[in-house]
Amino acid sequence: MKTAAKDNLLQIKDLLGNLPVENYTSKPEILSGASIGQHVRHILEFYLLLVSGSFSGTISYDKRERDVRIENNPESANQTIDRLIKGIDTLDVNLPVKLEADYTTGGIAQNHIKSSVGREMAYCIEHSIHHQALIKAGLIALGMGNSTDANFGVAYSTIRYRKDQCVQ
Repeated sequence: MKTAAKDNLLQIKDLLGNLPVENYTSKPEILSGASIGQHVRHILEFYLLLVSGSFSGTISYDKRERDVRIENNPESANQTIDRLIKGIDTLDVNLPVKLEADYTTGGIAQNHIKSSVGREMAYCIEHSIHHQALIKAGLIALGMGNSTDANFGVAYSTIRYRKDQCVQ
């Protein structure tokens, strides 16, 4: 699973190497006023919380920093990815953690859910793929649809299914 998480991050890093800053920070209408950089920041901050929470014992995706340096500067995002890849290598996927989340708009109902580092890593991968699909839609709107791998933003199960369909 660590390999999948690192590969997922490297897909994003590959995109950043091909994406001009003005496209990284532009806000295509299809993304509802968000930029590709904001989606990248969002993905990376979930992974950052996974790594830090694995050491503290509590993961709260609600407590993101929303670091604008990551969303405005692809190089800052690349540096964060490099740190995350090193951090993921140190994780014990079997380690139990507590997921802390509030599913209200008023911030009044803190939930504490038993989980594990591995389960939360799986969540980060799936969450990232979802946002990568949105990023791909933004790239298409910017006329840059060919700037990613064909499997960017596609679930692993869908990739396997498509391969199986080609074999038959």
